[in-house]
Amino acid sequence: MTMIVQEDVPFSVDELTADWLSRALKVAGVLEDGTVEVIELQRIGAQVGFNGEVVIVLPSYANLSEVESPPASLVLKIPTATKNRILGQTMGLYEKEIRFYRDLQPVLNIRTPKHYCSALDEADDPDVILERLYGMNRLPLWIIRGIMALASWFVSGHPRKYALFIEDLSGYRLGDQAEGCSPEDIRNIVSTMGRLHGQYWGSEELAGMSWIAPYSVTSRIMQMRYLSSVQRYLKHEGVSLSDKQRDMLAWLKSEGINLTERFDEGPATLLHGDVRLDNMGFDDDTNEVVLFDWQTLLRGPGAADLSYFISATLPVEASEAEVNELIDLYHQSLVEQGVALDRPELRKQYEVGMLLMFHRILPAIYEGDMELGDDRGLPLLQAWIARILARLESVDHRAIAT
Repeated sequence: MTMIVQEDVPFSVDELTADWLSRALKVAGVLEDGTVEVIELQRIGAQVGFNGEVVIVLPSYANLSEVESPPASLVLKIPTATKNRILGQTMGLYEKEIRFYRDLQPVLNIRTPKHYCSALDEADDPDVILERLYGMNRLPLWIIRGIMALASWFVSGHPRKYALFIEDLSGYRLGDQAEGCSPEDIRNIVSTMGRLHGQYWGSEELAGMSWIAPYSVTSRIMQMRYLSSVQRYLKHEGVSLSDKQRDMLAWLKSEGINLTERFDEGPATLLHGDVRLDNMGFDDDTNEVVLFDWQTLLRGPGAADLSYFISATLPVEASEAEVNELIDLYHQSLVEQGVALDRPELRKQYEVGMLLMFHRILPAIYEGDMELGDDRGLPLLQAWIARILARLESVDHRAIAT
């Protein structure tokens, strides 16, 4: 499906008007005779996330026909005004999420928010984006760093506009990564993840979706970010690390790229890419998980999402027996979807995925190119790294790559 572009997309929440929303809903077929007369905005939490602002929009309608029933509330996602917007636009995160809701969301076998309308003022051809990433991933790291710096400079002077309107989930129980959740919720999430992955496991259809990048296409970019952050991490936290942990940090400095690319060699599936409680709602009436925030979707090994969720959710004191129970549950969910996967191989993939979680999460704190906020972002990521290290206590990083 071709991406539809518009010139007058609001740049920020404050630029949204009732007239613009009315026209957007008419184009999307949500409104016919009716119009939006007034809008009210409700801020969600701290209002600004890592990559975007999220607000609830409450429209007041006029001239509705008898058959029209537009939503009483919508959630608007729009890029944040912080420097995180530069990273999000450079990596194509906003365009990717709009494309997900327009093209892919209607056919998924799991619950996601309804899509009402979306708009952007410019769209790149997906094949061009992917070829650009492939080309950059073949370059030396020092050249990639220069290209990324140039891209960030260009994007900061040429910001694009994106607006996404989806279902308001505030009536459901919402997840919170900092607070955690019940064992029942965790099992439900893992089973839901298995159903999603099973739908696209080894799928030729997924392989043909050129706008969904493979997990390893940014292996060198991730390595560049890791190398830039690991020394800062050692300076701040080195005295608390064990000899094994120090060895792992040094090992990833030489093996990060190879590990990422070997991890991505097996059957691929559709990855959410950010499977954590902050991106989930729970419909307790139907016992369903509603998964949102699809900016980081990828195609790659299912263990990438599994390791991501376990590292973001299980407390440091969780046992390996608990981990293995979740791996068993995920494996069972895949089998029920017709996926043939060896259980010991899945455990190995999980361990590689956990090593790569450390490789990818560490730069979020120590690379210095993201604004994390004062109250929540930094403590959340610091706790996340502690959880990853706890999960890696049972992993022999040097043996796993053989």
